[in-house]
Amino acid sequence: MPDFEIRKIKENDALGLSHIFPHWGITRAKQEVKRALALSSQWRLVAEKDSNIAGHVLVKLGSSNHAHLASIYSLAVDPAQRGKGIAQALVKEALKTLPERIEIVLVEVQHDNEPAKSLFAKAGFKQYGYLPNAFKQGGKYKDNILMQRILSEKTAEKP
Repeated sequence: MPDFEIRKIKENDALGLSHIFPHWGITRAKQEVKRALALSSQWRLVAEKDSNIAGHVLVKLGSSNHAHLASIYSLAVDPAQRGKGIAQALVKEALKTLPERIEIVLVEVQHDNEPAKSLFAKAGFKQYGYLPNAFKQGGKYKDNILMQRILSEKTAEKP
């Protein structure tokens, strides 16, 4: 049995989130927590282990003509906690918490992130595209793999 709990983010989780994203600092972490609590179109789940935030996932819902879509926008696990099933549990719970209207879940993964590609493949995601220069950090570009998981048979059956 896992020694961590997956739950919705709480207002007092900003410090823990800032440890997962040290480049944010506490101010941005507080803003991100506030946004996640205020918006119904997105939410964050966290993995809590020993009263510390060990990982998080951010889910965003589409709207209007994209209301059948959801995106796993961010998934991160504390490096000291990797390999313990936390990311897998976060993805599983994120998929369970989706509204019924969601037919397709999308995710972008950096092309060289083999653990993430494997994780999402094991969760039923399949590659459908490739996005060159999708990520830019420190003046360097990285390509992303586009993956999707089709949840609805209606969507899988194309005319």
